[in-house]
Amino acid sequence: TQTPSILLVKTGTLDLSIVPPNGSANAGDQITYVFTVTNTGNVTLTNVTVTDPLVTMMGGPIASLAPGASDNVTFTATYTLLQSDIDAGTFTNIATASGTPPTGPPVTDTDDDTQPLNAAPAIQLLKTGTLNNTIVAPNLISNVGDQITYVFTVTNTGNVTLTNITISDPLV
Repeated sequence: TQTPSILLVKTGTLDLSIVPPNGSANAGDQITYVFTVTNTGNVTLTNVTVTDPLVTMMGGPIASLAPGASDNVTFTATYTLLQSDIDAGTFTNIATASGTPPTGPPVTDTDDDTQPLNAAPAIQLLKTGTLNNTIVAPNLISNVGDQITYVFTVTNTGNVTLTNITISDPLV
């Protein structure tokens, strides 16, 4: 009796060194995937493919995969993280392996890989003041009633999108 079967194992490795600061996930960092395909049935599979809708697959198809044989070098892929992935906190995608047995429909298996993307929120505030000492008297000395105009520059120095940003200053 023919019992065709296929097993897919998808392994992702997150590279945090592409976009600084290194050590935390940032948009533009990449996950490299390796796909291990194993013929777990008792018949040879042909035209073995791996598809993954979120990445561009490199390699394949495998022309023939004997029973018990395994391949972990033919299929690879790379995914570049988006800001929405970082904001979500994890990235998961699913791949599908398919092989054609001597008779009958193709056999398939799926596997996913989930990468935790740790949030590292941070914010920087720069307050710059400019003295206008010509309000009270047109001179170059400070007088009661002269004004200081402030400009606040806010920079998101973390790896996640910040919302509802407010600035408070008790004296202005």
